[in-house]
Amino acid sequence: MRKEIQAADTEWARQQKLLDLLWQAKLDAEAPLDDGMVEIAGFRVPRYRTSCHVGKHDPDFGQH
Repeated sequence: MRKEIQAADTEWARQQKLLDLLWQAKLDAEAPLDDGMVEIAGFRVPRYRTSCHVGKHDPDFGQH
């Protein structure tokens, strides 16, 4: 196990780790900012929240 740790601590492994970190940062920066949340009246709520509310203008009113 000690040999594996020493082998992983070589110069090229450190450089590869840095490249991986920078590439992931690039991908994260280019990713869309949509996180599934929407701001309503100053509060962040899930975009498609299910509701148990049934109003008289709903197509299934009176069936519950």
